[in-house]
Amino acid sequence: MIKLVGAAFILFASTAAGFLTAKRYADRPRQIRQLRSALSLLQTEITFGSRRLDRVCSDIAHREPGPIGSLFGRAGTYMERLDGASTFECWQQAVLEVWPHTVLKDPEKQVLIDFGKTLGISDRDDQLQNLRRVQKALEKEETDARDEQSRYEHMCRSLGVLGGALIVILIY
Repeated sequence: MIKLVGAAFILFASTAAGFLTAKRYADRPRQIRQLRSALSLLQTEITFGSRRLDRVCSDIAHREPGPIGSLFGRAGTYMERLDGASTFECWQQAVLEVWPHTVLKDPEKQVLIDFGKTLGISDRDDQLQNLRRVQKALEKEETDARDEQSRYEHMCRSLGVLGGALIVILIY
């Protein structure tokens, strides 16, 4: 009886690990799409609006769920509350703080940090040009993420189940 419970636990744990890994592959393109959507909202606000950047970020945070909303929410909060800090410092601090809660990878992180370097310091046309550049880079990363998802998502699930079965067979 104990062996059966142990075998079930091993099989469950390895299957769960496989499914969690597969979920990360599925969540990455979704989070990149959310990020692109949030940046589109920012682009619209820069084009047609005249509100302060901290308020725009806070509004975007209310519209976007999960870590992407948190990124904009924290950036907006830091821009509002940190006296003497530049917009880039606020943006970078928000990116670094929220990053562990995302499934995004280093290329997306670098795109976001580079975007923050010009955020709020140039004229409207430069801001819009920078946003278009960021959107293109994120579009490429989203395509790569979808390719990875199609390649590895099913494999991770299968390996989780089959790896657990193999361990159970080898142990017993």
